Amino acid sequence: MRFHIDSKHSPENCGLANPDKGIPMAPNWSERCKELGITYVAGGTCQPQHNHFMFVETDDMDKVRDLMLPMMGIWDITVTPVKERA
Repeated sequence: MRFHIDSKHSPENCGLANPDKGIPMAPNWSERCKELGITYVAGGTCQPQHNHFMFVETDDMDKVRDLMLPMMGIWDITVTPVKERA
């Protein structure tokens, strides 16, 4: 099943903009997906607005949770299952 993952954070919770605050940086999502056995389909960011998105494919929702675990509690994350149209 495919999932759309939409996430955002405030400028104050941005690891890139605030390296001295100890906020974790976003991982390399395609590498993290490989580690967890998830297929990374596509993704991107709009850095000025602190928005991130990606499409992943897996049959295990727990893996999606594990994927986003480093950013939970820091980012607002929405995971939506999507059905591919023919």
